[in-house]
Amino acid sequence: MRRNLLICFLIGSIGSYLLNFAHSQNYLGVHSSNYAGVMGLDIQPASFVDGRFVVDVNLASGNVGGWTNIAKFDTRDMPGWWTKSFKRDTMWMKPDSTFSDRYIIDNYQLGSGKNLGVYANTQVDILNFAFHVHPKIAIGLGMKVRGIANVEDASPELIKLLRNGLDYADLWQQNLRDQNVNISSMVWKEYKLNYGQVLLDKGEHFLKMGVGVKLLQGVSSVYMYSNDINYGLNNKDTSFLLQGDFSYGYSSNLDKEKVNFGKELQGSASKLGVGFDLGFVYEWRPDHEEYKYEMDGETGLWRKDKNKYKARVGVSLLDIGGMRFTKGGYSRDFTVNETNPFDLRVFENAKDLESTDRILDSLIRFDPDWSEKQGTGESYYHNLPTALSLQAGYQIWKDFNVDVTGIVNLLSRKNESRVRIANQITVTPSYDFAWAGVHLPISYNSFSGFKAGIATRLGPITIGVTDFKSLFATGKLRGAEVYAGLRVPVLYGEPKDRDNDKVSDKKDLCIDVPGVWAFKGCPDTDGDGIQDSEDECPAEPGIPAFNGCPDTDGDGVKDALDLCPDVPGLPQFNGCPDTDGDGVIDKDDDCPEVPGIPAFKGCPDTDGDGIPDHEDACPTAAGPEINNGCPDTDGDGVLDFLDNCPTVPGPAENNGCPWPDTDGDGILDKDDKCPNLPGPIKNQGCPYQDTDNDGVIDSEDDCPNTPGTVANKGCPEIEEAVKEILKTAFDNLEFETGKDIIKEASKPSLDELAEVLVKRPEWKLQIAGHTDNVGSAQSNLILSKKRAEAVRNYLASKGLDEKRFSVLYFGQTQPIADNATPEGRQKNRRVEMTVIFE
Repeated sequence: MRRNLLICFLIGSIGSYLLNFAHSQNYLGVHSSNYAGVMGLDIQPASFVDGRFVVDVNLASGNVGGWTNIAKFDTRDMPGWWTKSFKRDTMWMKPDSTFSDRYIIDNYQLGSGKNLGVYANTQVDILNFAFHVHPKIAIGLGMKVRGIANVEDASPELIKLLRNGLDYADLWQQNLRDQNVNISSMVWKEYKLNYGQVLLDKGEHFLKMGVGVKLLQGVSSVYMYSNDINYGLNNKDTSFLLQGDFSYGYSSNLDKEKVNFGKELQGSASKLGVGFDLGFVYEWRPDHEEYKYEMDGETGLWRKDKNKYKARVGVSLLDIGGMRFTKGGYSRDFTVNETNPFDLRVFENAKDLESTDRILDSLIRFDPDWSEKQGTGESYYHNLPTALSLQAGYQIWKDFNVDVTGIVNLLSRKNESRVRIANQITVTPSYDFAWAGVHLPISYNSFSGFKAGIATRLGPITIGVTDFKSLFATGKLRGAEVYAGLRVPVLYGEPKDRDNDKVSDKKDLCIDVPGVWAFKGCPDTDGDGIQDSEDECPAEPGIPAFNGCPDTDGDGVKDALDLCPDVPGLPQFNGCPDTDGDGVIDKDDDCPEVPGIPAFKGCPDTDGDGIPDHEDACPTAAGPEINNGCPDTDGDGVLDFLDNCPTVPGPAENNGCPWPDTDGDGILDKDDKCPNLPGPIKNQGCPYQDTDNDGVIDSEDDCPNTPGTVANKGCPEIEEAVKEILKTAFDNLEFETGKDIIKEASKPSLDELAEVLVKRPEWKLQIAGHTDNVGSAQSNLILSKKRAEAVRNYLASKGLDEKRFSVLYFGQTQPIADNATPEGRQKNRRVEMTVIFE
């Protein structure tokens, strides 16, 4: 009874109602198979769409298992295999009082802080099926019964006391603590609609999603939750400390004196609940082009019977939702704060929940250290085992692949009424093909530890065990799990095309002879669009007008009757052409593109001079044969087409025209340098001119556009004062060393020069820049230009038009002194200024 006490107060007095049903990665090993079909939807709702099945019907399947990290069962004395160990003459199957000590081995150490528990699972699938309604859309429907039972977060000290009926002196006189100890069990029915769709199919990248919507009916529910338990024992009958918050409840249908579980399955113990699954799968398909084919006139079709990925990853959010149950009559939420010695024997008469409830009621009423929690309600919401799953797969070679599946619980440990899955990771190497597969799941979770199993698919049969040790009854067992199923799989088959003509056998009207889709698989050997059975020339491309026989040149005369089969012609010439329409067929026509006359083999004589055009130098003007058919109207020996005066005789050197004297000065134009102006013979027919009217004719005037003096050859005289100003400006002009900046001392003389130029608007100034040979020739050329421009710019700034200046630059190319001496280089660095006239 002391054990019942701790169960009641420390982990709940509900052991007799704990149903061994749970849910985890059921069908371990098979669920990640490429041929899992509808069985894979539990872990990844996107797995079926774009899979290998047209339809997959799971007639029935089941998964049963249980694991614990509290203890291990030692099979050392079993004779081998379970069937042999349970024969009537097997002595060890009749355990005595030492059986537990000999074969049940603790899997914990006191003081380790390890969280201990029990995890079990059962799932029964009843007529689940899925099918494709479109290559990129799949629907699944089904019903299943699921359940979960957990014992979680019990400390090694608590388990040790329970196993010894509190009679374990090493744990007496100690302050012990447990947090979030939970026992929870739920059995429910699911009616699921699953929808899957391809979201992305682009080259080597592929993405699909799936969502499952589930209607939920609870069959039974039990929970017990304790928080912040502090306790200590003086001995097996007395505690000196007992503190904590306790909640336990169960579905009201378990209030019956006798629960018929089969009958409960037919009804519902909860309000209708809703659950959801959501998943995504990405596939990397680097060789995607290898899985495409052409058939029945369509290109880019996927091989539905082939797995196309090299690697894939998936993520799914599972079992979102829950059900609301009405609490059973003996459900309670209470707090204990006993810090004085407490006689545990008060619970010796607690034989069931009813008697336990009476005892608790008495304690709450009469003991101030026991109190009832208020406002807890008459119903509770029991969560589904919400979890996150991550999957990854890799195709090693052909049908050999490896998959990794992880599943992580998402429910808080502080949630009172919930069932939780065991966090687990599984690595499954497989040989996996259409009608059979061998899978070797290697997995780990905190309840089972590491385990390795085997699963097989043999046509419609699926069977598996998740731990070899439980199959062979060997080693130290922490649990066992097995599953089996019967399915009716309808797989996509390899495209059937017996004659390899890209027309499927079911649509091929000539199934044994390669053909084309246009004629449902019947041949069109010459590819002219007329099937061979109706083609009079099946080996030569032709046209319907001639029943498949060719008319190569398209002239309406079929090749068999066409004397010119490669050139369009006329029926009257048996298919030969007369391009120019002159009545001479092209092959007999020397000028097939120009209308002519038979006398010249189809060539023309346009001017009718008896000379064919191609031999006539003047085909449009009649002329004698001696002139190659060209006329000479004026008889001057210059043919008309070369004669600028064809009706007036003239010399050939004047293009057949007589020489004129246009200006009437007695000198023929050919000898007159000014044929349009009369002038003396002495001046070769040109008149004398004096443009600037300065008395000096232009031919002798150095400044023909500017009036000057005869003494200065027609150029104006420059006053001595002005010459002095020019010289002063030249002599005083200096620049900053190596730069184009005029020194201030040079500017007054430049200002004086500018005043002169303002008064002489007809004058222009030539500015020439020079340098010595210090530095590179290119640099000196640039510097001479910049300095000459600097002088121009300065003078222009005084109101003078820049067009009056001519800037020249010579760099070091025109020295006036020896560059070998400083004095010579000084003279060579200069800007010369010269007045110029037009």
